[in-house]
Amino acid sequence: MPAHNYTYSFDPKHDWSSVYAGSSEIKGYFKHFCDKHNLAKYIKTSHLVDHARWDEESGEWEVEVLSSLNGKRFIDRCQILIYATGYLNNWAWPDIAGKDKFRGTLVHSASWDNDIEVEDKKVVLIGSG
Repeated sequence: MPAHNYTYSFDPKHDWSSVYAGSSEIKGYFKHFCDKHNLAKYIKTSHLVDHARWDEESGEWEVEVLSSLNGKRFIDRCQILIYATGYLNNWAWPDIAGKDKFRGTLVHSASWDNDIEVEDKKVVLIGSG
């Protein structure tokens, strides 16, 4: 996807290095955004949400959470709940016959090797995500 699709309309980035900027540059945009708006203290990563319930009386979400870091369960509350499933956290190679006999380099978009050189090489792309 074009990099500008990853920006917030109220805080755009006009100096992408490329229309299809790399993941580290996109991650840098979000880190800068969080730093600029002092948001890191409100963000929890590496957590699994077991249950979320809207509490009409308080106007908040009550969220049952499991920390992937230490295995502890806790209840948290918030006014804004962002559904960020992290679907690339559990990536897998496609089941392709003969894949184990392939002698070249395998690279997955969920675990990209920034040092890989593809110039003057034959490349096969499987999937379009």
